[in-house]
Amino acid sequence: MQKIELSNNQYRLLLQLAFLGVEMIDNAALGDEEGDEEESQLMNEAIDLEHFLIAQHKKFGVKDIVEINEDEDEMVYKPEFLEECKFIANSAYMNKAAEIASFQMGIRDFKEVNGQEALEKLSPEKGVDNLMSYSSKYLEEIFENGFANFYLRNAAPSKIITFS
Repeated sequence: MQKIELSNNQYRLLLQLAFLGVEMIDNAALGDEEGDEEESQLMNEAIDLEHFLIAQHKKFGVKDIVEINEDEDEMVYKPEFLEECKFIANSAYMNKAAEIASFQMGIRDFKEVNGQEALEKLSPEKGVDNLMSYSSKYLEEIFENGFANFYLRNAAPSKIITFS
């Protein structure tokens, strides 16, 4: 076994990263399907690592991050630390959702103005520049007002978008 020395600040950051990693794996729904043993293993190993790191809290004197839950006799994050981590995670999810939504609406608007054929002929290099002029207004709207002003303008079926 090798040893790694961490400062208190590095340990705090490592705990935060461990929490965010477990959050990311959990929200990606990895391991939710039967037969996804590899993904379930990733989640289990991430949780085990997080618990191992939490157990080291006394060595680093971080009484403001971890506390003992007397009812369940386990170590848990203090509410302030959880709130900070969840704020980071929620901000990341909101930013990614805004990016995806604005890009998809920009594609839609570009296609309405220029046609499907023009969209298909866009090179990746020019595509981003051409689509950004259509997408940026939506991105600005989302960052100013969230999704409060967005609505579906027809009853067309929605599509599920996947990214690789």
